[in-house]
Amino acid sequence: MSIFTRRNHFPISHRTFVITGGSQGTGLSLALLLSSRGGNVCIIARTQSKLNSALEEIKAAAKDPAAQKFRAISCDLTDPTAVERGFEEVREWCKGVNEEGQGAPDVVWQCAGGTKPGYFKNQSGERVVQEAMGNYVSTALTANAALKLMTSAPPTRPNQPQRHIIFTSSILGFHPLPGYNTYSPSKAAIRSLADGLRSECLLYNISVSCCFPATIYSPGFEEEQKTKPELTKIIEGSDEGQTCEEVAGRCVEGLERGEVSVVTGWMGRVFRGAVWGGTPKGGNWGTMVVEMVVASVMGVVWRLIAWWLDGDVLRYRKKLVKEGKNVMDAK
Repeated sequence: MSIFTRRNHFPISHRTFVITGGSQGTGLSLALLLSSRGGNVCIIARTQSKLNSALEEIKAAAKDPAAQKFRAISCDLTDPTAVERGFEEVREWCKGVNEEGQGAPDVVWQCAGGTKPGYFKNQSGERVVQEAMGNYVSTALTANAALKLMTSAPPTRPNQPQRHIIFTSSILGFHPLPGYNTYSPSKAAIRSLADGLRSECLLYNISVSCCFPATIYSPGFEEEQKTKPELTKIIEGSDEGQTCEEVAGRCVEGLERGEVSVVTGWMGRVFRGAVWGGTPKGGNWGTMVVEMVVASVMGVVWRLIAWWLDGDVLRYRKKLVKEGKNVMDAK
């Protein structure tokens, strides 16, 4: 067999998926995609009305409606007690879905989170806490509950795919930008958690991956535009963004190739190459060689990119001064 031969590392049909943040945005797009390819899907989110509507869409997308199973669970993922209770519901649902009655899902994919961009000094203390809770804490609590569930169930058989925990970070988890400093640290923390658990979960024969999308045209995007600083929009000028469906599709494609750190476009590849670290990127040898070349080049090029990004900030400061504006009042 050629070392460049590709096999599917992420089968979907007949497997059981739990998706947090699955009532809208990228989470819903993932649920629809997995349903259309034969997966059993459970979505978790806070608002019951959104869950009910999303569940009907997911059922309608099913490849085999008579055989597939679906569930929606309302849960505040920032509340440890609520998360434990929610995953007990997941356990019971899985017992009715899995052929052997095992109370653990095959895959838990975490998509919950969001941001309200703005300069850090203009954010309230409550907002700082809210973003840390909604992005990182909710993710950590979910991963903790999922791992307990997966390790309490009988192990998968040798001929079965490994159970899998998937995180959703952001390219801002690789490198932050002005205007996102209540958001990017939590996404960097998710990346760190995924890196640590990838190694730790080798103990349990459980796979861990992390996806790093860039701008997503989700329901929250228009709300973000209302508070996003002009400087942030200038820096983001070259990021054209992707629809939720595009992000979902590219994340699944990356997982099918066996990638551990999955990006969805060229900008993500650049950001990832600049912070290679010790995490294996996955994929076949051809992909890994390409990534090593990108990383070696980016070690030099990134200094120029950082200089360019800082230059955007300094040029914007000069613009404000020239216009007679107080830079301390910038929004």
